[in-house]
This record gives sequence, C-alpha cells and structure tokens, in this order.
Amino acid sequence: MATASLPFEIPRPVAQKVSRLRLLVRLYSLAEGLAAVAIVVGLGFWLGLALDWMFEPQPALRVAMWGVVVVAGVAAGWRYIGRRLFAPLPDDSLALLVERQYPQLREGLVTTVQAAQGLGEWEGEAPAEPAPRSRLGGSLALPYDGASRELLTAASRNAAAAMPEIALRRVFDMRPLTRKGVAAVGLLAAIVVFAIAQRGAFDFYLDRLRLSEQLWPRRVQLTVVGFEDRDASPVINVARDDDFPLSVLASITQGHVAPEEVEIRWRRPSDGGRGSGPMLKIGDAEPGRDDAQQYGYTFKVSSDLEFDVIGGDDRIRNLRLHAVERPAITRVWLEVDYPAYMRREPRSIPVSGRAELPEGAKAVCRIEANKPLVSATVRDSVEQTDLTAQVDAADPKVFSFEIPAAASDCVFAISLRDADGVENRDPFRLPLSVVPDQTPEASVQLRGIGSAITPQSTIPLAGSVTDDYGLEEAWFDYMIDEGASNRRPLRTQPDGMTNLAMTESFDLAESDPATKQPLVAVKPGQKLSLSVKGRDAYDLGAEPHIGGSQRFVLDVVTPSELRAILEKRELGLRQRFAAIHEKMIGVGELLDRIDLAAAAPGADDTAGPAGEPTAPAAAETTATPPEDDEAAAGDDPERIRQRDLSRIGGARQSATQLGFETAGVAGGFDEIVAELINNRVDTEELKERLERGISEPLKEISGELLPEFETRLEALETAYQAGSAEAAEPLAAAKSAAQTVEEAMKAVLDRMLELEEYNELVELLRGIVKDQEQLKERTQQEQREKLKGLLED
Repeated sequence: MATASLPFEIPRPVAQKVSRLRLLVRLYSLAEGLAAVAIVVGLGFWLGLALDWMFEPQPALRVAMWGVVVVAGVAAGWRYIGRRLFAPLPDDSLALLVERQYPQLREGLVTTVQAAQGLGEWEGEAPAEPAPRSRLGGSLALPYDGASRELLTAASRNAAAAMPEIALRRVFDMRPLTRKGVAAVGLLAAIVVFAIAQRGAFDFYLDRLRLSEQLWPRRVQLTVVGFEDRDASPVINVARDDDFPLSVLASITQGHVAPEEVEIRWRRPSDGGRGSGPMLKIGDAEPGRDDAQQYGYTFKVSSDLEFDVIGGDDRIRNLRLHAVERPAITRVWLEVDYPAYMRREPRSIPVSGRAELPEGAKAVCRIEANKPLVSATVRDSVEQTDLTAQVDAADPKVFSFEIPAAASDCVFAISLRDADGVENRDPFRLPLSVVPDQTPEASVQLRGIGSAITPQSTIPLAGSVTDDYGLEEAWFDYMIDEGASNRRPLRTQPDGMTNLAMTESFDLAESDPATKQPLVAVKPGQKLSLSVKGRDAYDLGAEPHIGGSQRFVLDVVTPSELRAILEKRELGLRQRFAAIHEKMIGVGELLDRIDLAAAAPGADDTAGPAGEPTAPAAAETTATPPEDDEAAAGDDPERIRQRDLSRIGGARQSATQLGFETAGVAGGFDEIVAELINNRVDTEELKERLERGISEPLKEISGELLPEFETRLEALETAYQAGSAEAAEPLAAAKSAAQTVEEAMKAVLDRMLELEEYNELVELLRGIVKDQEQLKERTQQEQREKLKGLLED
C-alpha cells in the first residue's frame, strides 16, 4: 500500500546559490552580447572609414554599407543577448553545472534540487513512471519509505553545508568574454582616440555618414588624363592591339604634393590576368613653376582592361580601357562623270588599290568603312589641300568627297574617326592616276604591192585604225617627193568607232569627176610617201590628237621597170625551189637505202666461209655508199634496224620542212601576181602561167602531196618498229609517194624554166624597144640641132 510523499523543502543556502548562479549566467550572456555588438560596431566603423577613404563611394552605396553593419549588429545582439536572456534556466540544470566543477558533492546538490521540485515517495507499490535519471548519469531513487527520506535529508544537509565552499566563478569560462571585451574596448577606445586626435577627419567622416557628397581631402591629388570625371565610371575606347599611353598628373598646388611613386594595377576580365607596375616619372616638377608632376605608362591593349592608379594617399579605381576594332576601309568606288570627248554615260566604277580616271573626268569618291563614322578627313598630298568629306546620314559607314576634273596624278590621305572615338593608325592612301587620252594608232601594212609602183597602180592596205575612246575622222596622208603633205579622206569614216578596219586602197588612177584629171599625178622617177592617219574627239588641249601609221616610201617606175624587178624575184624563187627539189631527191634516196633484209633476224647467215659475202651480198655491197661498207659487210641487225629508223625519222622531218618551204615559194608567186594586178601591168597569159602553171601546183604539193608523204612515212615507221618483215609494203608506198612528189616538183620546175625563157625573150624585145626609143630620141635631137643651125644662118 503506497503512502503519499511528504513535502521537501530545499535548504536556503542551496536555493541562494542556485539563484545567484542563474543571475550570473544571465549577466555573462548580456556582457558577452554587448561586447559582440560593440565589436561589430567598431569593425563597421573602421572598415567603413577605410572603404570610404579609399573608394569614396556614392551615398547609396554608403547607406548599403551601414545597412550591412546594422544587420550584423542586430544579428550579434540576438545571438548573444536576446536568445540567451529569454532562455529558461531550470534549477537542476544550474545544479548540474556546479556538480561538474565540484564532483565532491557526489550528486547531493542535484538530488536536493530535484527533490525540492516535487519528487515524492510511495510505499508498497512501484512507481507508475520510470525513475528520473540523475544529470550526472545515474538513476535517482525515489523515496518510498522513511529510510529514503532520511537519506534525502542527509544529502540536502550535506549540500547546504558545502555551499560556503562553492565559488561560482569556477562554473564560467571567462576566456571568450575576456577576448570579446578586450576587442570591444580596443575598438571603441581607438574610435575615441581617433575622435580626439583627428577631430577634423572624425567630423568629416561623420558628415560622410550623414551622406555628404564632399570628397575626402588628400595630400596627393591625382588626375588621369582622359578620365577626369571620376564619378562617371569612365571608359576609353582603344584600338585593339594598339599601344595606349596613359598620362597621370599629380597636383603640386594648393598644398598638394607629388608622390614618390605612382603604381598601376591592372586586370583583364577576359581571362582573369593581373599585373602591376610603377609609372615612369617624367621630369621633375617644381612648385611655383609647374602645376603638376607628370607620370607615364604604356598599355598594350589586346582586350578589355580595368586598372587602378595608386599614388600616396590618393586612389583612382575602376578605370577601363575598352578594346575596339580600328576603323578600316572595306570598299571604294567612284561615280564618274566623263568628259564629252569620251562619249560615255556616267557610271560607277569599283576601285581596288589604285584609282584611275580619264583625263578631264570628274568623280565622286564614295568609301565604306567597317563601322559607323563620325568624321573623315581627306587631304591631297600633292596639292597640300583638304577636300570636304561628308558622312552619309542614312548610313554612317559611308562617306564621300568630290574629285575635281582630273588633270594630273595625286594621292589622297584619308583619316577616319569612328563612333567609338578611335582613328585609323596611319592615313589610308588612295592613289589616283589620271589616264591621258592617247592619240589614235594606225597599224596598217601594204598588201599585194612592193616598194616600186607604176603611176596607174592601186595600193591596198590592210590593218586598222584604233583609238581608246573613239575616232572622229580618218584619211590617207600622202606626199610626192619633198612636196607638201596632202590628205584624202577615207570613204568610210569612223563616226566614233574605236576600231576602224582598213578596207580601202589608195588608187593613183582615181580622177577628179569634175576635171577628169588624176587626183594624184605621179611620174616615173618620183617617190610617193603614204600613210594612214586618224583624229579622235579630244578637245581639252590646244591641239587635237592625231595619230598615224608608219610612212611607206614607194618608188614610181615604168611598167617595164616593174616587170624587170618582178622577173628578178621570179628568178630567186625558182632558185629556191630548185634547192627544194634537190632536197626531195635526197629524201627519196634516203628511203632507197633502207635494207629490210639486212635488218631481219639471221641476216648474218648470208656470209660465206671466212666472212666473204655471197653473190647477192656482194651486189648489195657494190651498190652501197662508202659510209655503209662496214654495215653491209656484217653489221649487227639491231644496229641496222636503229639506223633505218633514224633514216625514216629524218625523212619525216625533211618532208615537214619541205612543205613549209614549198608553201613559202607559192606565197612568193602569189605576191608577184598581186603586184602585177595592183600595178595594172598584168596580162591574162602571164597570170595563167604564174597562177595555174606555178602557184596552184605548188600549193597542191605543199598542201596535199607532202602531207600524204608524211602519212606514208609515219605508217612505215610504225610498221618497221613492229618488225622489218611487216615494213615492206609501207616502204614501197612511201617510196611511191616520194616519187610522186618529186615528179610534181620537177614538172613545176620545168614550167619555171619555160617562164624564165619567156621572160628572157620579153627582156630581149624590151631591149629592142629601148634601143629604138633611144635612136628615135637621138634622131629627133639631131634634127632639132640642124633646124636650129638653119635658123641661125
């Protein structure tokens, strides 16, 4: 049967000690919290001062900085003060703190405190709840009977007796509080000292805390040229891969001093690269004479750069160089207005490298860049004058300038400035070449006429008269002996054509329709100088542009003298053809020397005993030229074969050469016929002899017979290479073709000899006529002299 537990009161010394411990714990937490808050405030003050002095942030950024400090202070206060002050501190937990520092209490203090919190005892029954466990780890026995009661009383009495010896300071670890306190006192003391020693700076900082926009006064005042406005986050655009010379000025007026060294600290955002270096001090500035000390530094800008300038107590931070592409010219074209003499409509011409303009042309030069432009400067390097350049408002990449009427070569130096403020490194040079108007050119030659002409001849000319922009007129220019130059307009005028083909002849027999007299009267013994000239429409100079062909000087002869000249040429051609005929005979003989039997395998078996040839071989030896005696006496068949192939190849080359030479002789006779016709001294019989008897057969030989002979030789060479046994028929065909050519040549040569005999007869008659004329002239002279004597008598 259970009995109710009697009330148990905690001894007064124990209760007082626990209550005092609770108060000390709360005071410890408050002190530590206040120290933490003081540390946060001190650190915020000094860090804010340092940041504000170094960077001088804008008011909004300062508000944010102090907002961070306030948040940090509130967080520290809540962590160390708010959360701890309001946390419950049970008596048994406080007793446990003491028991840990004083183990000699042997859990008496915890037992006493827990018993006072309402632990009871029962008799005869086990407790319904598990027995509470001691804070030191053991089970706390419940008082069930009077004996247990006496034990609790004894434990509480012992605990109360031990309270005077309990020092509560041993419960606390004072090192964290000491550290925080020292730090807090040090920071706050430093603030007080700063406020006393640097009253002006302290007050200025307080003004800055009140969001004043006034900057910190400094002994060193730096100015970065190009970055004068520090508050504008300045950026300077720099051409990529270019050098950027940075200049910094340190004021030495109004109490400022120049630092011993100015340092550059740069960083590259693209790859995280960093670096630093001192600036170069330029000269030595003196107060009163100079306003600032200059420092220089050169950046190599390949990508964007950020840098700070540090000197003395001044800092200029977050300056930026932005790498941009340099302006460059991508396209150039000319809108050309041509002068009247060119007869051309205006057109647009692309320019690559050098620009060219015809003489007198005006143009507008348009240039396109790779990026928008704000200005362009064009300077004539030759005339040393500037031309007005205008940037296209619709397309800022394009600008233009006018080129006046071109008269001489010049070079334009073009400088660009783009929207990024970057200029091209060196001026773009645009050379302009003025193409002068060329005089007309006449490229003509005489056709079917020689250096000697008759008074009634017609002079054909072949070729053309050309001009670069168009011909205005063309004419024959002629002169007799050393007389005045005369002109005869061509029937077909160019009328602006750039190429006039010559289709007209200069006819000496042409007469004036009105007077029926020859337009050009020449006599045997005179010289006729003839050329073709042309004039273009050029009108920019004092004189027109006239050009002409070479001057042909022709001797005027009688028809008989001309025939004599042509007969000499006929004789030369006959001698040339006689030599050709002899060569053809040699080619035939060369084929006759090819011995297919000697080149056949086993040919050496024809030799008799002791190397003497048999009868057929002896006959061959007799017919063989001396240089082949050794071969006929027993040469190696392969050597004979190679020799014969060489002969065939030589025959082919000779046939080709003879074809060209024969064609040349045929052309010579054609020229003789043409001269006879153009000089009007031809006869049907003579033309028949020269054309059908000589020229046409020669053309047949060179154009048909000799090529056929070459084909036979090629077939012979192919068959002989395959084997001498297969070459007999091709060899016979080649010999037959050679014989045909030789016979045709012999027939033509015979007709040439007949013509020569005819010419000799004509020459004889010509001599008789000349003798008769001389006799007649002498007779008339004697008669005149006799008549004169009779008159004198």
